[in-house]
Amino acid sequence: MRKLLRNFVLAACGVVALNASVFAAPFDVKRECKNNSCENFKVSMYRVQNTLTMNVLMEKQKGESVKLRLLDSKGKVVHEETVSKSLEKFGRKLNFSEVTDGRYTLEISDNKEMIVKKINLTTNEVTEAPSRTLVAMN
Repeated sequence: MRKLLRNFVLAACGVVALNASVFAAPFDVKRECKNNSCENFKVSMYRVQNTLTMNVLMEKQKGESVKLRLLDSKGKVVHEETVSKSLEKFGRKLNFSEVTDGRYTLEISDNKEMIVKKINLTTNEVTEAPSRTLVAMN
């Protein structure tokens, strides 16, 4: 009788532990896509040469909405927008000229999948080199 009671208690604890781990997971977990391509959308990104502007281009299936969010290093939303269901192609210029240096994260997601891009913004300090003269002698 004691063994039966002990086995029942152990089984009940195992079920409680299993359920707790299932319910502890967040409900909005999205599958992260690789190679800039998800099932419903594809993304490409490039920096405009000699500027602090980043071009984000997207192709997606009509009828699906996609959300873009730019987060700073503290997780604060810097920019957020939703791409309409009616669009198949979308482009956005992100201008970083008025934000501070730091690490930014661009999240592009629909209800099921997500592409995450890391952006590092740093200012190279320009220092003037001391003037020097080069003289060649024979």
